[in-house]
Amino acid sequence: MLLRIDPAEPESWLIGRVAQILRRGGLAVVPTDTVYAIVCLLSNQAGVERLVDVKRVTPATRLSILVPDIATAARFARGMGNRVFRAMRRVLPGPYTFIFLASGEVPRVLLKKRRTVGLRIPDNATIQALLADLDEPLFATSVRNARDELLLDPVEIEDDLRGRVEVVIDAGLVANEPSTVIDVSADEPVLVRSGKGPIGELELFS
Repeated sequence: MLLRIDPAEPESWLIGRVAQILRRGGLAVVPTDTVYAIVCLLSNQAGVERLVDVKRVTPATRLSILVPDIATAARFARGMGNRVFRAMRRVLPGPYTFIFLASGEVPRVLLKKRRTVGLRIPDNATIQALLADLDEPLFATSVRNARDELLLDPVEIEDDLRGRVEVVIDAGLVANEPSTVIDVSADEPVLVRSGKGPIGELELFS
């Protein structure tokens, strides 16, 4: 199902429809401040297992937890030092993914042969409204086709994933600008991918 939601002022009743789908273990495709992502409710094991199956998740697959704020992010991260905390406060919400050592609150199914997890606080009204309605984090991964290419058109996404996700939120075409990814799981931060978020604003790299 393709569902048009106003990207600037998301309609609360439509957000509620998507939230109900996710609470029942469904999957949704949502816009972020970068590209489209497939999401499920992090606490819903059936939804998580379905998403893992749809994406054919391997240890190399980039996985993220979408949260509304840094306080929530801290629940899922180990080793969030002051330097990283200050960097996150400067740039979030925004188009950055921070990779941390996973805390015990991260579901084990997401950590097969991995010890880390990506955390995102997107600067996107639809995601923020959905997180507020659910009052729970979302498990997310970018929407890609069989050739591992990002899908940026919701109509194409709905056609590609028909029968595998319950709803695709239509926020229009998005640019091919994935998030900037920074690994802060060790003593020194590592720039994994330079994306939409400017590096200089982090003040983590000399």
